[in-house]
Amino acid sequence: MPEGLRPIEYAVLAAIDDRPGFDQRKLAMALGIDATSIGQMVDRLAAMGLVDRTLDPADRRVRLLVPTLLGTSLRQRVRPVLLEAQTRILAPLEPAEQATLLELLARVVEGNDGYARPGSGRRNAKRRDGYMCPGGNGQGLSEP
Repeated sequence: MPEGLRPIEYAVLAAIDDRPGFDQRKLAMALGIDATSIGQMVDRLAAMGLVDRTLDPADRRVRLLVPTLLGTSLRQRVRPVLLEAQTRILAPLEPAEQATLLELLARVVEGNDGYARPGSGRRNAKRRDGYMCPGGNGQGLSEP
């Protein structure tokens, strides 16, 4: 990934850029990432100067996430490269097929959303690249 970001970190940065003012808990729920992992990723993004945490005026225990100018700029630089890669990957399909594939994949993800949430009957998470990953081998959901 360009700029030293892991793909999941770019996704977190993009989500923060799209939804400035989300707190970590809401961001974790929106992305289907456990709280520990989202905290580690936000820590890394903040250390890189890409994200700031501000106090929520309504609840001073909560930190709201906002992209920095550097974070927004980085996203704008990297996004065309990622869109080009997506175009290249989907190129064998006709435009209508691409739309269908993306719609079907989104339905599969949404339909299995409960399995990605903490406490959904998975085995204990193991660490991989510093982040908590569901499943016994750190590669995804474990077998039942």
